[in-house]
Formats: sequence, C-alpha cells, structure tokens
Amino acid sequence: MTGLRRHALVWLSEAPLVDDGADDASESALAAKWHADGRPFVVCRRRSERDEVSLGFCVVHEKFPEIRPSRIGARTRAAHIVRTARPPALAEVARCGPALDHAASFQRLADEAARAGLDLRVYGSWMWQALTGEGHVRPTSDLDLLVDVAGPREAGKAAAFLARQEPALSFKLDGELSFANRGEVQWREFLLSAPEVLVKAVDSVRMTRREDLQP
Repeated sequence: MTGLRRHALVWLSEAPLVDDGADDASESALAAKWHADGRPFVVCRRRSERDEVSLGFCVVHEKFPEIRPSRIGARTRAAHIVRTARPPALAEVARCGPALDHAASFQRLADEAARAGLDLRVYGSWMWQALTGEGHVRPTSDLDLLVDVAGPREAGKAAAFLARQEPALSFKLDGELSFANRGEVQWREFLLSAPEVLVKAVDSVRMTRREDLQP
C-alpha cells in the first residue's frame, strides 16, 4: 500500500495514534514523547482495515527497568512519514553496551558475513538497545537478524549460513529473510523442505510456494 516493508524504521512529522486499548492516554503520552525525542517507529503488519500504516515501538519502564520492556502498537497515515531507513547494520549494534559482553561472537559473525557477502541487519530488542541506549536486551535475548535476499537460491544460502554460525555464538539467532515486494520468511522455516513457506508482508500473511518467490 505504501511501498514500505516490515521492520523498516520511519520518522514522522507528528506523533502517531496508539492502537485501541485499555490505557490509551498513557500510551498516547509515551508515543508523543517518543516522537518528540526524535526516535523512529518500526513498520509492522497492518492490524486493522484502516488505510493507515501500522507501527510499533518498545519502551523501558523507568521505575522498574528490570521488567521486560513494553511493546506498544500505533498507527499513522503514510503522508506523515518523512524519512525511512532499513534496520541498523550488525556493526552498529555491536557497539552497544550488551554487545560488548558478546564481542567475540559479534566479530565472528560480522567477519563471516562479510566473507559470505551478506548484509546482516538487526531488529528486535538488540536494535532498540542500540537506538535508545536503554535496557532492552536480556541475558536470554536472541539476536533478530533481517537478511535481504533476491530469490529462493539466495535465501537458501543465507539460511544455511545462519545455521552454520549459530553453534559458535554466545547467543541464539532468530530472524527473517526479506524478499523485495513479497515479504519475509523465518530463516529456520526456509531450511525445511516443505514446498510452501509462510510469508509475512505489510498487508498479509500467506502460504507461498518457494518457486513463486523468484525475483
């Protein structure tokens, strides 16, 4: 509907509306502050029939930082988006606080990805930690990776690469393979031999034949 992809970061000209919920006033205030601080929102799959872009952001509890951060859903009109970006690169996230405890693993993954010609992007808790400097990452947090792929062949190689690397790392790898103009597929699922895979896009979730993911 807008050319946007899931996991894209967007900056807005005005604060978004929060999704309908039990504590709209509180969450609206958080969304307004997040926007005022110049922070990006992340594009999600559309959650309603409204002609709007579904967004998300994740906030750390100021009084109780040990509590898992809260994910908040929001929405905006496409016309309010003033800038977009892909999720941060692995190297950028590697400079954030918790990543320093996993420096060897991050360096290994970055080196191997460079040799394989893969551009690894990071979303989820590690991304929010890197963007905000706040405590989003937990000791058990996975590293959520997003890898752009041209088609099934490249996707298979990327998924096999992640499977090979994971045993040598100090954290688990999660994440998705992103097919332009089609959507995202969980990389572990793509390793399986099923003829169809679950593709998540901004506007849909559908089972798709592998061969239909050709560029």
